[in-house]
Amino acid sequence: MIEYKEGIHLKSTDLWFDAKKKVPLSFISTAEFNKVAPHKKIIATPQTIRLLGKKIRNSVVLACPFNRPFSLGRVQVELLPSGSMLGSSQISVDYDGKNVVYTGDLRLRSSETSERVRPKHCDILVIKCTYGLPNYVFPPTEEVMGSIKAFIDDSFSSGQAPVILANRLGSAPDLVKVLGREGYSLSLHKSIFDVIKIYEEFGIDFLNYERFAQAKLENKVLVLPLSARDSEDLETIEDKRVGVIAGWALDRVSVKSAFGADEAFPLSNHAGFDELINFVEIVKPKEVYVVNGFSVEFSLSLKRRGFNAKPLEKPSQLKLL
Repeated sequence: MIEYKEGIHLKSTDLWFDAKKKVPLSFISTAEFNKVAPHKKIIATPQTIRLLGKKIRNSVVLACPFNRPFSLGRVQVELLPSGSMLGSSQISVDYDGKNVVYTGDLRLRSSETSERVRPKHCDILVIKCTYGLPNYVFPPTEEVMGSIKAFIDDSFSSGQAPVILANRLGSAPDLVKVLGREGYSLSLHKSIFDVIKIYEEFGIDFLNYERFAQAKLENKVLVLPLSARDSEDLETIEDKRVGVIAGWALDRVSVKSAFGADEAFPLSNHAGFDELINFVEIVKPKEVYVVNGFSVEFSLSLKRRGFNAKPLEKPSQLKLL
């Protein structure tokens, strides 16, 4: 029923999930794509569509709110929150007497800037496992945020400008939400500032932030996207301490070295290994297909727990960054 050909395909239908090549109809699970193929038609939540913006301008877009089932010919479809970021979703498909759920990236941990994940029992689960090894278990979010605030306070105390590098769509909104509420003044790179404005359109409130301006940086926390690690914005700040937020920062030394950072914080908007296992145990599927990341290793972990699991695609090791 499920096959992988540069994307996940529901056989005998036009429906694909996060297809990497151009297809007639693809569900897009999240806005966290650098590039989206010019599909003829796209299914996504209104939030994801808004965040993707011009990346999908050449496709016919079907905006589908959460928890509202609809029909595509013989296929019954419903989008469910995946908890990864604003608008990120799973797709539940009833077809040929079976229910199939594809998750994309998900998060069981709660977040103030995304909808809470909604697990659903199904016959077939297709799950993305970016952090599919047992060593990728994230510490509590409150603990990591406490370390970030201590880093910022220490920077101010030593007369240095605190700079935080974060994923503009994933970790950055959570960071801005928490730090702004705690009373920190934030200076945001344009790309992050624009994302925050879109989040506000969908009812997420933020405090104490403004768009980055070099002349107004005093006593502010500068938040830049991960892609800005070698940017002029960063280079022109002479006396600074740089912290980087990334899930891979569980390997703190490697991430600090890769970004030339003073500190690294293991925070991610994607599920760690323990959350992925918990999610599958909640859903109780009869079959599990694993994609992305450590699909072979995660499939074996699920088999040891009694699940009928296997990798869907030919495995390839992810690069660290």
